[in-house]
Amino acid sequence: MENKKKNSLGRIDTSLQAITDLAGLTASSVYGVVGLISKKKFSNHLNEFLKRENFSDGVSVRRVKGDFQVSLYLVASKDVKIAEVVYEVQKQVGYVLKKNFSFPFSCVNVFIQAIR
Repeated sequence: MENKKKNSLGRIDTSLQAITDLAGLTASSVYGVVGLISKKKFSNHLNEFLKRENFSDGVSVRRVKGDFQVSLYLVASKDVKIAEVVYEVQKQVGYVLKKNFSFPFSCVNVFIQAIR
């Protein structure tokens, strides 16, 4: 699924993969986030964190009624406050996505799958 936007200079097509990649890069750079983990293979592959090219397994982007919803599946560090890490991830991912794509993002969901 792609999002299309028109202006006076032409048309801009943005794929969900581009949104997924930027959300994953932003979330993985937040202090306290150890890495992204696949939402599908969580129980079997806890030791395998997702590489940059596989962020689509740990990030879910859906379009609902014209708005985008982003869900991130993370592993957090054991030495930080989980609530603060979740808040920072939501704040930074929401800011970066809105700044870069100018689309309405209704929510950024963060699911902490494990603590390391």
